[in-house]
Amino acid sequence: MSNIEPDKLTPQGDFIIVEKIDYNEEQTTEAGIIFKQSQVLDSTYATAKILSMGRGLPLMNGEIPPVDYKEGSVIFYDVRGRQGVTPEFDLIRREHVVAVVEE
Repeated sequence: MSNIEPDKLTPQGDFIIVEKIDYNEEQTTEAGIIFKQSQVLDSTYATAKILSMGRGLPLMNGEIPPVDYKEGSVIFYDVRGRQGVTPEFDLIRREHVVAVVEE
């Protein structure tokens, strides 16, 4: 299943396809310290870019509640609820989005 390209998937309901940030890429601080994001992050949460999202689940009255993010937004999400699609992409539910990262 790792050969699936996310642009070939259309999320349904409240599912969102996100592109993971490369946490193993080395970064260097202004002071010259080299580190990887994976060394400093809490493994419970991650940052990702929304590639596509379903329209959402309707409430009892039939309305779909609005959200403060859209395709292309960078979000902070709870990784414990993710469904791994590929090493680069995850499938999550709207309820796992914790915050929107302002650019």
